Amino acid sequence: MTSPRTTLGALLLAFGMSAIDAAAQTPPPAPNLVAPSSGAALVQPISLQWSAVVDPDGPIGSYVWQVATSSGFAVVTASGFTDTRNGDPVPTQDRVSGLPNGTYFWRVKATQMVGGTVGSLDSAWSAVRSFTVTGLGPAPGGTPTITSPAGGSQFHANETFKITWTAVPGAQYYVLEADDEPSFSYPFTLSTSPMEFANSVGAGWGNEIPAIYYRVRAVSVDNVRGLPSAVLTIKVTNAAPVPAAPTPLSPSNGAAVSLPFTFDWTDTANPQIPGYDIDVDDEPTFSGAFGVLLVQNISRSDYTLVSDLPPGTYYWRVRALHGYVSGPWSAGQKFTVVAPPPTPAGLGLFWLLVQPSSVSGGAPTQGRVSLTAPAPPGGAVVRIISDLPHSEVPQTVVVPEGKTDAIVSPITSVPVPGAVIGNLRAAYGTTWQQNSLGLWPILFSLSLDKPAIVGGGSLVGTVTLQRAAPAGGVEVTLVSSDTSLVRPPAKVTVVEGATAASFTIPTGAVTRTTPITINTGTASENYRAPETWLTLLPAGSPAPAPSLSTVTLQAASVLGGHTTTGTITLTAPAPAGGASVWVNGSMEGQVVTPAGGVTVPAGSTSASFTMTAPQVNATYWVMIQASYGGEAGMHGAVLRIDPDQPADPDLFAMGIDPTSLIGGGSLKGTVGLTTPAPAGGATVFLTSTDPATVQVPASVQIAAGNSTNSFTIATRRVTNMTSVEVIGQAGSATKSTWITLFADPNAPVTLNAVTPSVSGTTGGNTLSATLFLTGNAPTGGATVTLSSSNPAAAQVPASVTVPAGQGFQGFTITTSAVSADTAVTITGTYGASQTAAITVLAGASNTGLRSPTANAADSGGDGNGFERNPANAQGDDSAVAVDTDSGTAADMSCTSTARDKHRFFNYGITVPAGATVQGIEVRLDARADSTSGSPRMCVELSWDGGVSWTAPQVTATLSTSMSSKTLGGAANTWGRAWTASDLSDARFRIRITNVANSTARDFTLDWAAVRVTYKSGS
Repeated sequence: MTSPRTTLGALLLAFGMSAIDAAAQTPPPAPNLVAPSSGAALVQPISLQWSAVVDPDGPIGSYVWQVATSSGFAVVTASGFTDTRNGDPVPTQDRVSGLPNGTYFWRVKATQMVGGTVGSLDSAWSAVRSFTVTGLGPAPGGTPTITSPAGGSQFHANETFKITWTAVPGAQYYVLEADDEPSFSYPFTLSTSPMEFANSVGAGWGNEIPAIYYRVRAVSVDNVRGLPSAVLTIKVTNAAPVPAAPTPLSPSNGAAVSLPFTFDWTDTANPQIPGYDIDVDDEPTFSGAFGVLLVQNISRSDYTLVSDLPPGTYYWRVRALHGYVSGPWSAGQKFTVVAPPPTPAGLGLFWLLVQPSSVSGGAPTQGRVSLTAPAPPGGAVVRIISDLPHSEVPQTVVVPEGKTDAIVSPITSVPVPGAVIGNLRAAYGTTWQQNSLGLWPILFSLSLDKPAIVGGGSLVGTVTLQRAAPAGGVEVTLVSSDTSLVRPPAKVTVVEGATAASFTIPTGAVTRTTPITINTGTASENYRAPETWLTLLPAGSPAPAPSLSTVTLQAASVLGGHTTTGTITLTAPAPAGGASVWVNGSMEGQVVTPAGGVTVPAGSTSASFTMTAPQVNATYWVMIQASYGGEAGMHGAVLRIDPDQPADPDLFAMGIDPTSLIGGGSLKGTVGLTTPAPAGGATVFLTSTDPATVQVPASVQIAAGNSTNSFTIATRRVTNMTSVEVIGQAGSATKSTWITLFADPNAPVTLNAVTPSVSGTTGGNTLSATLFLTGNAPTGGATVTLSSSNPAAAQVPASVTVPAGQGFQGFTITTSAVSADTAVTITGTYGASQTAAITVLAGASNTGLRSPTANAADSGGDGNGFERNPANAQGDDSAVAVDTDSGTAADMSCTSTARDKHRFFNYGITVPAGATVQGIEVRLDARADSTSGSPRMCVELSWDGGVSWTAPQVTATLSTSMSSKTLGGAANTWGRAWTASDLSDARFRIRITNVANSTARDFTLDWAAVRVTYKSGS
C-alpha cells in the first residue's frame, strides 16, 4: 500500500501526447469492480480486481484504490495505485493487507492522460463494495512494540531522535508510518518509511508540529503486512524542555595546559550532530557578545584545540545544541595555558594521511603521520584527534628518532546507514594537519545478469559489497515486489572474506510485460541499497537489446604499482559499431581503469581491459563499475590493492612554506613519497622554472623507511611581483607548487623596465620608449645609461635622466634603413639592467611599372579582343589598341562569355628569391567612345599561364577622354599568396574584359602596365 500523491504528478511527465482541446473532454468512465464480490469473507492478503477502462480520448495512466471502514470513506484505512511502472497495460489488480479483522469498503477510480494544459482527468469513483477480513493469513504473527522514545516525548525542530521497536518473528522488513492525526487516514500528511531492515530508524522534523503519530508494522517475505503497533505520539516544539547544561570535565578548574589540549565534558541527553558549542574568554563573567574563542557545531563531547590560544589565564564553558534551540551554558572553568615544550626549529607536521580514507561496514582503518624532517633524539610525540563521534583514534603516536613516519592504528569506525564524512587531525608543536574520513554502508548493490527475461526462466543475481565481508559474514535481505513472479532468496550471506555472493532467481510466466523491483538491504546497518529492476516478458517477445551482464576480475587482488585484467560481458553480441561500455574504478581519486571506457567489438559478447593499481601504503578496496544498455542493478566487482615496496616510490606531495615572500629571502620546501623509501633511500629530483630567480637543489634524498624530507629554497631580489614554479619528480609522479616573490619596498630605486611603444618600425623612422623605475627618482634625478646592440640599425641617447620625484621618463629610438628585418636589443642600466627587444623592419620595394611584350585575344564575345593594333597597349605612348563594337550581348558581368577579352603577358617581372609579395598594381590607360551603357574594364590575374585566374577587379565607368585607372595596389595581393616563380613570363598573365550594357561601345587602351611591391626576406 502506497500513497499515490507524488506518483500522479510524475505521471504527467511520463506520457507524451499531442495537445487535445480539454474543453471538449469529459472524464473517462469509472472502473467496474470485479473481485472480491461484495460481502466476501477473506483472509489476507486480499486481491482487489477491477475492469480496465477504455476511452478514445486518451490512455489510462493509473488507477487509484481506497479501502475504508465505512461506505462514506471518512477514514481511508488503506490506499494504493497502479501505473505504467507496474506493467503495460496498467495493471487492474493490486493487493491489500495489514487490516484488523472487520468489515471494509473499497472503490477504484481511473486517471486518463489527455495532454494539453489539463494534462489528466479523473473518472468518478467506482461503485462501492464491501468485504470482511477474517484473518491475517501469512503475515508475520506478531505486532511490534515501539520501545523509544516514550509516548508524549517532546523534541525541538531540527532535533533528531531514534525510534526503536521490538523485533517480530517472520518479519522480512518493517514499515514505519507517520501522520499528524491518529486515524492514519490516507493520504498521510506526513510520511511513510516504506522499508526498514532493522528495528530502529532515525527521525526528525525541520519545523514545529503540534502532534506526530507513529506506528510500525512487520511485513513478510511476500509483502504481506501485519497489524500495526500501538501508536506513539510525540510533539515537535521549540518550547520543549532542554536538559541541564553539560558538566565540564577538563581542563578542570585551575588546571594548567599547553597546546594541543582537549576540552572534555559530559554528554547531554539525546546528543546531536552537531551538538555543542565551546566559549573561551579571558574574564569569568563571559560578558559581551564574543570573548576570546568560540568553537561552534562540535559533533563530539570533546574537542582538541591545536592553535589560536596564546599563554595566559582563561575561562571556558560549554552548551548543548538541541536542533534549533541552544541549551544553557555550563558554569565557567578557569584554566591556564602555558607554553608548550620546545620543538626543533623548522620541524613540523607535513601530513596526516588516512589510508584508506573511505571505509565501510564499521571496518577499522589506519593513518600515517609524517614530519617535515627526521625526528630529533627521543622521537616526536604527535597528538591524534577525531572530530567524528563515529570514530576513535589513539591519543598520541611517537615518531622514532631519525624517522619521519608513524602509523596511527587503529582508527575505528561504526556501521552507518548512509554516508558520514568528518575530519581527523594531528598536531605537533605549533603545526597541525587534518584529513577526512568517510564512512559508508558495506552493501554496494544487487545486480542481475540480464535486465529482462521471458517469464518462466531463471537468472543469476549477485549482491556485491564495498569490501570483503568481516568475521561472521554479511547478511543481505532481499525483497521482491511480487514473489509470485520473481522470488529471490529471502536472505543471502556473503561469507567472511568474500566480496560478493551469487544465486539463482526463478521467475514465473506472464502474459504482458511486467516490471518487478528487488530491494536489498542490511539489518546490521539498516541500509537499503538502490532498488534493482527486472522486466518479465511474455513468451514470444523479441529478444532484448544487448546490455551489461557481468563485470569480472582476473584476480581478486593486485599489488600497488602493478596491473591486472577485468572483463565485461554482455547479454548478447554487440551491435554493429561495437558496444561502448562505461567502466570506472578509482581509488580515492586515482583512476585505475582505462580512460574513455571499454568497447566490445561488434559481434562479440565480451572484452577485457587493463587496470593499473596505484602505489599504496595500506590495503585499499576499489569498486570497478560498469554500465551499458538496460540496467539490471549497479554492476561492480571489488579489486583489493595491497601494498608493495616499490624500488622507486612515486612522489605523493610537495609543499613550500611560506608560498610567498620578499625576493632575496629563503624558504623551506618538503617532499613526501607515496610509500616509505626502500633500502638505500629514494631520490626526489627538483627543478625551478626560473633558476635565476628561485634556486632549488638538484635533488633531495629521503632515507630508507622515511617518507619525507625538507630542502632550502633560495631566491633573489625582484623588482616586480614574480611567480616561479618549483617541480618535484620521483618514480612516475610529478608534483609542483608556485612561489610568489615580491619586490622589497625598502630596497633602493632601480630601473624596472625599458618599454618601447611598439615592437618594431620600418628603418628610417623613430619610435618612442619609456623607462620605468621601481619607485620615484631620488633628489637630483636618476640617470639611466642606454645602449643599442646594433647602432647601425637603431640609435639611442647615451643616457636619459628621470626627474626627481618621478617614476618614469620617455626617450626616442631612431632607426636607419636596413636591407632585411633586424632585431635590436636596447639596454638600460640604473642600479639594475633591463632590456627590450625591437625589430627594425626593411622597407618594401617594387618593380616599377612594367610593360608587357606579348598579347593575345581571348575567347569570349566576338573572339578578337582588341582587334585593332593590340600591341599598341604594350607601351606608354600615344598609340592605342581598340576594341570596336565590343561584345555579342550587353552584359556587365566580368565573367560573361558574351564580352570581348584580351590577355597581356611577358612583363619581365623579377623579385628576389624568398621575397614576400605584398601587392600587385595594374594600371590601365583607357577610354570609351561614350559613357552610355556604363563601359568598364575588368582585370583578372593568372599565376599558371592562364589556366587559373584570380577574382576580377573592375574599373569605374570609363570616360570619353584618356585617363589612368588603377586596380589592386601595393598592399593588395588579389586574394592569394604569390611566389617569385608565379610572376615569371612563363606563368604570369593579365586578362582584360570589356563590359557594358551595350554592344555598340568602342574601348580604347593605351597601356596595360603592372607593378609588384615586395619585401625582401630577412
